[in-house]
Amino acid sequence: MTAVAQSGICAEARPYASFIAFDWCDGVDVPAARRALAQVPLLTQTLAAEYPQAGLCSVVAIGAAAWEQLYGRKPAQLQGFPQFGDTVIDLPVSELGGLLHIRSERHDLNFELANRIAEQLGPLVRWGEQIDGFRYLDSRDLTGFVDGTENPQGEERAEVALVGDEDAGFAGGSYLHIQRWLHNMPEWRATPVAEQEQVIGRSKQDDVEMDDEVKPPTAHIARVVIEEDGAELEILRQSMPYGRLGEMGLMFASYARSPQPFTRMLAMMFRRDAAGHYDHLLNYSRPLTGAALFAPSVDFLTRMAG
Repeated sequence: MTAVAQSGICAEARPYASFIAFDWCDGVDVPAARRALAQVPLLTQTLAAEYPQAGLCSVVAIGAAAWEQLYGRKPAQLQGFPQFGDTVIDLPVSELGGLLHIRSERHDLNFELANRIAEQLGPLVRWGEQIDGFRYLDSRDLTGFVDGTENPQGEERAEVALVGDEDAGFAGGSYLHIQRWLHNMPEWRATPVAEQEQVIGRSKQDDVEMDDEVKPPTAHIARVVIEEDGAELEILRQSMPYGRLGEMGLMFASYARSPQPFTRMLAMMFRRDAAGHYDHLLNYSRPLTGAALFAPSVDFLTRMAG
């Protein structure tokens, strides 16, 4: 019997998202925490049934450092956020107890679901940063370029995002990495479009990838599109723009059946290769946070709740 994944992992894009970080209280009641976590998919299902056109979905994920305290044996590849030496800019690491990732067609429903979940988790956690994302224009990042072009489609989304028989006890779960990126928008806007396209590796208006012969080795696309044994390493991006006047960026979120593709991509972005190349998007944008988590299946959450 196939394990049921949490509803927000493989779902198609939604216009609104909330990313809500939390830490577990000292001496947390572990059985109570397990019961509260198992309520998240049920609360989501109930509210989604009340508003069936809204596409409400959610994920609750547990931080790598908190997993053993709550559930004991870890998923086979769960580890802390990747760290490297000699990075071009700082690569922040944020230890989170967990994360709520809620998405739908309506911001008010995201807010309502978060409140219902908070009634269950509230006595057990300390709430951290909350970032509310939104669809920008025709699914573009605030830089003006289409985001998520390389995402897998259809049934391939589950193949890329969900753990399978290779770690049967955690099948249907997903490795989640998040980063909050801050764009230097004044500097980016002052950069001519032709130079922006060199930074990204795509045309800005019609989202056409440059041919390999002309694409700079420092382009973002050149750094994060990696092939191994003739196959492209893939992740499922569920990122969203966020911001207010004076602070704008991207809340990056990737789901995958293994943390290795994301780790490889991050190294290609942040470390110079033998020729001195790195991702030139880092000249305009930098991460403020970085966390590694695991989003278990609904079956796992229910089973461990007793």
